[in-house]
Amino acid sequence: MTSEDMTTGGGSWAGLRVLVVSPVPTWPITLGNRNRIVQVNRALQREGAHVALLHYPSDEEWRGRLPRDAMAQMARQWTEVFHCPVTRPLHSRPSSGPDHAADDWWDPAIGQMLDWLLKVGRYDALLVNYTWLSKALDHAPGGMLRILDTHDRFSGRREMLAAHGIAAEYFHTTEEQERLALGRADLVWAIKDQEAEVFAALTHRPVRTLLHMEPPAPPAPARDADGVLRLGVVGGRNNINASNIRRFLEVADAYLRRTLLPIEIVVAGSVCGLLEDLRLPYLRQLGSVESMDTLYDQVDAVLAPLAFSTGLKIKVGEALARGKPLISHAHAFEGYVPAHPFHECADFEAMMRAAHRLVRDPSLLEILAQASRHSVAAAEASVAATLRHAGEMAAALPPCVVVALRFDQAQLGDLVFDHALDVARYAAHCAPVAVHLAGDPAEGDPAALRLIAAQGRIVVDPACDTLPPMVADILFDGAPERRIGLAALLAAPHLAAWFATLPEDLPQGSFGTRLGVAHAAALASQGCLDDRLVRIAACFPRFLLIEEAPSRAAAAIAHAAGAERIAAPLLWRGEDSRLLAALRRAPAGPVALLTEDPGAVELRPILAYLTTALGRVVTLFVPDGVAALPEWPADGPLAVQQDAISCATMAAFFDPQTWRHERPAFVVEHGRPATSRPAREIAMRAGIAHLRIADPSAPGVVSTRAALTYRTRGFVSAALVMAALHRRDGDASGTDDAAEELGLDAGWARIWSELGRLLAA
Repeated sequence: MTSEDMTTGGGSWAGLRVLVVSPVPTWPITLGNRNRIVQVNRALQREGAHVALLHYPSDEEWRGRLPRDAMAQMARQWTEVFHCPVTRPLHSRPSSGPDHAADDWWDPAIGQMLDWLLKVGRYDALLVNYTWLSKALDHAPGGMLRILDTHDRFSGRREMLAAHGIAAEYFHTTEEQERLALGRADLVWAIKDQEAEVFAALTHRPVRTLLHMEPPAPPAPARDADGVLRLGVVGGRNNINASNIRRFLEVADAYLRRTLLPIEIVVAGSVCGLLEDLRLPYLRQLGSVESMDTLYDQVDAVLAPLAFSTGLKIKVGEALARGKPLISHAHAFEGYVPAHPFHECADFEAMMRAAHRLVRDPSLLEILAQASRHSVAAAEASVAATLRHAGEMAAALPPCVVVALRFDQAQLGDLVFDHALDVARYAAHCAPVAVHLAGDPAEGDPAALRLIAAQGRIVVDPACDTLPPMVADILFDGAPERRIGLAALLAAPHLAAWFATLPEDLPQGSFGTRLGVAHAAALASQGCLDDRLVRIAACFPRFLLIEEAPSRAAAAIAHAAGAERIAAPLLWRGEDSRLLAALRRAPAGPVALLTEDPGAVELRPILAYLTTALGRVVTLFVPDGVAALPEWPADGPLAVQQDAISCATMAAFFDPQTWRHERPAFVVEHGRPATSRPAREIAMRAGIAHLRIADPSAPGVVSTRAALTYRTRGFVSAALVMAALHRRDGDASGTDDAAEELGLDAGWARIWSELGRLLAA
């Protein structure tokens, strides 16, 4: 192998990344199952895929040592190669009953390896080889195409072996367990049509046939004629091969004793280890060979003597690809398109009669070679169609939860970004996620883009400028960019669209996406909780408007848009929120007072009490564009210590940089400023006491017991609470308000159930 083997083209898998799980090494290619996996991977490479291999070393030669040469060769075959540790006995007996359960050979180490790989790497498809490793598919995140390449049918295998006098070997299971394994895949590949029909009856998952076929090899030089017809047989070490070959040789022995034909039968492969007792004058055994060409180059034609088996006969495909004349039992040729009567002999006697004709008329060898090339062409067309179908599935966006965000909001510390990241993480637990990014790509913070790109597939608005190289690498990791306008994206039947921000160009008409969702606090903090949301909500069959607490503005929008309202906090967990991290770790500092009107009459006694009676420093957070602060009285009962008050924008309250050195001792919110709606939740999550003053809906009697949140109507009750907070310096330790209100929130559970219903539909 050379590095050229890893080049990718512009086919149906162009730019897509596929992670292949294999229980066998891909070097050396001395066994049919290895060759099957190699040829599928190479076909994917030719179609443009980046192939990564996760090898679970279950073969004998990997059990006691590291085959370093094989490891080095495998590293050259594929874009990435990982080797998974083996942490349990291999090829164990059934755990219960006569047959294996689907996961009897599963090793949890594979799942742990996959969890890590799929967390730190971007892959579009997970291709798992063999039914007994199907549990690997459960580790694929939403939106990744899950393919199961079955190789064989394993249900009924024990019964089939018993019918031919062979004890159960390798893996064998029941239809019920095979159905379970198939159901884990988005796409099932059968190795021949006969097994595809069986699988289609077992599962509702789509089933396609992927034959084994190699690219046609250049014709080998003709063997020098010496009057002897040499016929080759290839097989791996299993009792199915050994039993078939023995029975064929019984027929061949009787036929050759009658006819005395000048025929030599050459057997190669590890099956020779099960045939060592055979001593026949016309039989030569090569044993295991490094390359199958060692056999093919010294025989005139190839035999496929299998009257019973499972799966496709890989060696048939190898012989066809090399253009070798082939004499096959009809069963052994299943899956391929026969192009000559010798491809579908009814029994072993018929195979020997075909060989007899080749002895009498050697010109038939070229006719058979031509028939092999016809069968190869038909198989190649079938393989190409199956791979094209899978590539289209891997490249297409599945029904997703679409999260709308702008590049300039992709900033560590931006509260809207924290919200969008939480939404994507939450939704990804049960559905694929697509994040639609609009605006100027240069304004996105690479660290934030890495976080959001790890949650699902990225879609960039076509109106965006060319992505900077670093941004393109973060978002698409070398794959082609996916550019779709938001309206066009939502016209598809996606599960839901979650608006962390509103698009600049408001859509028209109706969407195929079934549910629209927005959080009032996220939109209010951007100043877009208005009629624009009504117009967007009208485009969806259903729309959910989420708020942390009821508000008149949201109620009016919900009524106008016919939207449903759900009570839920802005953040799900806020695990990566820089704002929460800053607020939690800094020592207590000034009192934070949020207001839309710093000149409001009811603020004068509050400021006077804070700065004089309590001696507190106060930071006023006000909307952008507010005029200079008023001149408060300097003496008298409402005297305000003017030098104890500083001013900042409302946005600064939600900026982690504001709280690098100190956090609020406690937070006072005057009324309920639209742009400060998340303030109460943020304070509670950070363990900082929050007081809302001038709240007409507050109770008449206010308790001053230790708590995280308070509401008051007038000055007297507000002063009592502030005095209690002053004594405790804002400390509300021991309270469980946040855990009850935010940690066990029923609103997010309602959203989860909504997504579940959409998926079920």
